[in-house]
Amino acid sequence: MKSQLIKSFISAGTILVFSGFCSCIIAQNIGGAVKLSYKYPTDKAVKYLNSSTMVQVMDVQGQTMQTDVTSAFGCSVKSAGSADSNLKLEFTVDTIGQTSNSPMGGSGGAVQGVKGKSCILVLTPEGKITDMSGPASLTYSIDGSGETNLSQTVGDFFPRLPENPVKTGDTWNLTDSVLTTSTSMTMKTLDMSVNKLEGFETVNGIECAKVSIQHTGTMTMNVQNQGMDIFIKGPYTGTSEYLIAVKEGYLVKLTSATKLKGNLEITSMGMEMPIGIEMKGITEMK
Repeated sequence: MKSQLIKSFISAGTILVFSGFCSCIIAQNIGGAVKLSYKYPTDKAVKYLNSSTMVQVMDVQGQTMQTDVTSAFGCSVKSAGSADSNLKLEFTVDTIGQTSNSPMGGSGGAVQGVKGKSCILVLTPEGKITDMSGPASLTYSIDGSGETNLSQTVGDFFPRLPENPVKTGDTWNLTDSVLTTSTSMTMKTLDMSVNKLEGFETVNGIECAKVSIQHTGTMTMNVQNQGMDIFIKGPYTGTSEYLIAVKEGYLVKLTSATKLKGNLEITSMGMEMPIGIEMKGITEMK
């Protein structure tokens, strides 16, 4: 694509025609529909970088307290074989870190001692995690947040795919629940989503299906901090969009935005206050 002008023009025209032809073939597959499923390669890891932000706002006795959290997670994912009809995926941590800023000051930074460590996660071809024991066993500490484990990070890494073949314009509903635990926190989400196959596009030569999602659900969280039990619960709404390689079967990109409005309780002190949380994230192949 960076050769001489005439060759570039001819090549570009050829690529456009071929790309359109391939898209037509894909759209016509399986009676006009495609079956989306995860199938990560065994010989080469797919590398990702996830960046996310969270803004948490609380009303404490009439005063607004805002906390801003920025996180980064880089990993390599490849197939480690199969478990019955499911996929065994090897996750290797390339980088991980988190910083937070609040009226009480700042904390966090790069996490030490976990880079290069690997674990196994078991996933159905449609993206439902069936065994999280590997990520849960990989523990680490974040300055200012205490000890956690990798299940908190990879619990919603893979978007759920439709169980049946779909074509452009098709919609489908999914209900999913995720439970993640660590020594200091337990979090459960119940998610109900409306999904739509928007179409197909080519990203760096990879034919991808593009799916948009509208989310509603509830989140409950129990946190132990400085000897206190903190309980957070509330409904949330959100949107997300992902690209998945149709032939190769791996995630290419995921973006998400979520808003939660709920209550925070500190039972030992008899306190309850409103809390709002806004989260945005993006996961991309490197």
